[in-house]
Amino acid sequence: MLPLFMRIMAFLSLYILSFDGMCQECHFILHGKVLDSSGTNPLPYAIIQIKELHKGVAADSLGYYTIKNVCEGTYTIECDLIGYKNHTEQIIISGNQHHNFNLKEDTASLQAIIISSKEIDEKPLQSLSVSSISNEDLLRTRGSTLGEALKTIPGLNSLQTGPSVSKPMIHGLHSNRILILNNGVRHEAQQWGSEHAPEIDPFIANRISVIKGAASIRYGSDAIAGVILVEPKLLPAKPGIYGELNLVGMSNSRLGASSTMLEGAFDKKLKGLSWRIQGTARRAGNSKTAHYYMEKTAFEELNFSSALSYNKRRLSIDLYASQFYTRLGIFTGSQVGNLADLQLALQSSTPITPSYFSYKIERPYQQVTHYLIKTKAVYRLRSNSTIELMYAWQQNKRYEYDYVPLNGSLDPALFLQISTSIIDATWHHQISNRISGSAGINGITQGNIREYQFLIPNFRNNGAGAFLIEKYKKDKLTIEGGLRYDYRWLRAWMIDNNTAQIITPTRTFSNITGTLGIVYSIKKNLTFSANAGTAWRAPSVNELYSNGVHQSAASYDIGNPNLKSERAYNFISALNYSGKRLFGEIGFYNNQINNYIYSKPDLQLIYTVRGAFPEFSYTQVNARFRGLDIKASYVIRDSLTFTTKASLLWAYNQTIHNYLIFAPSNRYENSIRYAVGNLGTFHGIYFILTNIYVTHQWRVPPNSDYTNPPPAYILFNADLGFNIPIGKEQVNINLSVTNLFNTGYRDYLNRYRYFTNDVGRNFIIRLQIPFTLVSKK
Repeated sequence: MLPLFMRIMAFLSLYILSFDGMCQECHFILHGKVLDSSGTNPLPYAIIQIKELHKGVAADSLGYYTIKNVCEGTYTIECDLIGYKNHTEQIIISGNQHHNFNLKEDTASLQAIIISSKEIDEKPLQSLSVSSISNEDLLRTRGSTLGEALKTIPGLNSLQTGPSVSKPMIHGLHSNRILILNNGVRHEAQQWGSEHAPEIDPFIANRISVIKGAASIRYGSDAIAGVILVEPKLLPAKPGIYGELNLVGMSNSRLGASSTMLEGAFDKKLKGLSWRIQGTARRAGNSKTAHYYMEKTAFEELNFSSALSYNKRRLSIDLYASQFYTRLGIFTGSQVGNLADLQLALQSSTPITPSYFSYKIERPYQQVTHYLIKTKAVYRLRSNSTIELMYAWQQNKRYEYDYVPLNGSLDPALFLQISTSIIDATWHHQISNRISGSAGINGITQGNIREYQFLIPNFRNNGAGAFLIEKYKKDKLTIEGGLRYDYRWLRAWMIDNNTAQIITPTRTFSNITGTLGIVYSIKKNLTFSANAGTAWRAPSVNELYSNGVHQSAASYDIGNPNLKSERAYNFISALNYSGKRLFGEIGFYNNQINNYIYSKPDLQLIYTVRGAFPEFSYTQVNARFRGLDIKASYVIRDSLTFTTKASLLWAYNQTIHNYLIFAPSNRYENSIRYAVGNLGTFHGIYFILTNIYVTHQWRVPPNSDYTNPPPAYILFNADLGFNIPIGKEQVNINLSVTNLFNTGYRDYLNRYRYFTNDVGRNFIIRLQIPFTLVSKK
């Protein structure tokens, strides 16, 4: 397979090199970063404009900017950011150009700032590693789940339960050890389940960022592995009404997806008021592996969101509301009626259930609805500091439907409803040009209601925290540190099986965490960062008190009421180089977690009135997660770029002096991108060929699981992208195919690997169509 890959790459390189001279020279890319005068700290949301072309972009939350489809020539580039002196210079474009801007502070202008809440830095700790997906890369993931989209980032994997459920995993950790901030709000649902995917519509995101490492100082006690930021774009400031339509079609599962967004801003008496509404619909039938369909893996999804923002000179007020609804079939190959058939299913190379295509979603299936309401206010004080207040309410309703029982009841087998209220108050301050920081308090209260079968109990969970982060920067060096205190209170309502009386076990947890980090600019294009921090996590209610059939996960789960809090000691470092042709980053991490909690296979099958299931129970060990994240891109010539990525992880169970089960395999990804340029009405044409190699996970204890880890596998993906100008707009089109050679394989992180292969070849078409309904000067 590898020699075949090399032949394909050689053929592709010869072809595109010979074709290069035929293309017009208007396909170059100007990109780089906006930094402060020291060249160390990124400046988010600066405006970069090419004056001769009347063309520009806004830098993202990490200071990065990209301007595409620039012709050869000499241009006047202007970089502007409120609070900094305007910077103008001339740049010669003769190929893809990397250029950083260094802005000097303009203290005289700080008192006249018109702000929005998005100007607050979402990454207060610069010494932590951050990776993002935006622009072209984000377009190429449209229609996929959040977990699948993030797998393109080194160190990120996804924990899957079949083809439609995918949960993000950072450095081998998932679920309650990762915080997901959806539009600045900590996402709270039944996220403890391996098959409970985040109820977030990726179409709302203009950028998805991942903070890797212990980030609990700012975001809360559960951020042992890191934080995922799902960031919508800023609401428009220019008066008018604008929109965007995204369409996606896939051959495998015959998925169709449509997402429409309208947004606008007012002028005159309502100047400063802007709005957005958005809706998404997705529908898919049974997915297909390389050789057969997976029965009852169809799903449907219907989501809505709306936003309203009002900005004045010192005050910004934001309102946001969303609803996420999905109904997902549960693969029937995982639902077995007796012990003999379950043993057969675990040993068989193909499912013991029928293979056919259908859009029908029949029992067994799960249905989830998630509501979110958020209000946020930001006020800038005259002392060059900012006060930020936020309140958010969420409610998550989950129904799980089993086969219709003999009594004919149509009730669900399980119903869970969790409601959460969150309040945050943060003070961002700048004491001098060198010292800045933030301090804040937050609180959370949530309650869970269950009905029908027992899996987890009713419970009430309350928490509070306070933090302080300070940052000192001088010349090439930035030093930052922080402290945080958190308190958690958990009470459950259960029935004692011996006395039939209601009992209310109550647990309290508290801890102090700290962090210390540095960022040092070794040279103009070479930066080193390192961060050492502590984090902790209280055991969740399912880990403590689960006892029953987990239908959608195809397991029988048993909790452990004696579990203690996890305590993590995390070190992460990175070396980042950004040159004219070579861009690269290598990161190392070591995460020591004492009292690490995981669901251990008990290696016994259990029979209930609802069928036969493998049994899992929660236990604790001391564990160490250590690894490397590597990414490098080399511009072979202006139109040809080679990129390589690697995610290497060693997870060790120190309690038994052996490897830890359910850790990701090593993953390698190589791609070659050719920018064709413009051909007639087709602009910005590019082609990408990608090879993914996932190793066999041999680092597991012997006889520790119901089946052995699957073999290594190699996949090939291909992408063709371009845009077509229609009036003043650019319609973006992406044609791609995943698993090009229709390889049959099973991924170690897929819970359904016990029963079936993963998805086979998939042809995908994606269209992004921007439009303007009303335009005002």
